[in-house]
Amino acid sequence: MDLRDAEGQRVPVDFNCSARRDAAGRPLGHVFVGRPMGEIKRAYHQLRETHEALKRTQQQLLHSEKMASLGRLVAGVAHELNNPISFVLGNVDALRRYAERLQKYLAAVNATPQTPPVQGLREQLRIDALLADLPSLIEGMSEGARRTTDIVNGLRRFSVVDREERSRVELASVVERAIHWVKKGTAPGFEIDWSTPRERLEVMGSPGQLLQVTMNLIQNAADACAEAPVPRLAITLAREGDAVVLEFSDNGSGIAPEHLSRVFDPFFTTKPVGQGTGLGLSISYGIVEQHGGALSVTSAPGQGACFRLRLPVAPAAG
Repeated sequence: MDLRDAEGQRVPVDFNCSARRDAAGRPLGHVFVGRPMGEIKRAYHQLRETHEALKRTQQQLLHSEKMASLGRLVAGVAHELNNPISFVLGNVDALRRYAERLQKYLAAVNATPQTPPVQGLREQLRIDALLADLPSLIEGMSEGARRTTDIVNGLRRFSVVDREERSRVELASVVERAIHWVKKGTAPGFEIDWSTPRERLEVMGSPGQLLQVTMNLIQNAADACAEAPVPRLAITLAREGDAVVLEFSDNGSGIAPEHLSRVFDPFFTTKPVGQGTGLGLSISYGIVEQHGGALSVTSAPGQGACFRLRLPVAPAAG
């Protein structure tokens, strides 16, 4: 029923009525218990929000466990690849030395007149062209093996299961690795303005986690700028007092004001269905907080977005 408060306004109230009886069963009266419906609605609303938060947390934990399992798998694959790549590098170096010896020997042999059959076979097999091409072939094999080694090392750094201990991390190298991975992976045409600072800026943290955060911010910028005539991202790294500040400014369409306060919420995404989980920025925000830092964003529609990562400077090495 509706009651009226002191100001004469209607207040919906939920009533329960129970009969009171004595030991002999004779009626003594009734007990009315009333509760404003607004309070009940607030209680149900809080319960529903708590339930949704619990489901999001459960899904995020499940996703984190999947990522940890994937990290262990990638780390194992990288470890298995490391041995054959080492064999290739070692054999290429030996092959280079053998090729040099063979070139010297054949040069000495060819310096003397050859019989017509041998000379004909030399021309038929194009021995001179082969010897001239051999150094570039060996160098190409060596370069490919070294690049593969760099990829494997990057995978091992990225997929390592992070532990509680922290080490000194030079942020410029983290940014450069992240740029390399994103451009080689999903955004080869993405223009990134980045210059390594003269000052060596270090923080205490996990290299793998900080690489994950940096890659996510660069990839998000690439996605946001996909419709721009010339997709571009400017990255700056500088020291501000006792902190290191890393900024990512893109020339995308920007973030709508109604979305700006929710970009770090779990599972919030403005991307089409199937193109985003809404976990990247949320996980990045949590990682930065664990490192004692802060991650923030400023944006205006049509003017791009700027993500600002602030981390404490590592103490001076003793």
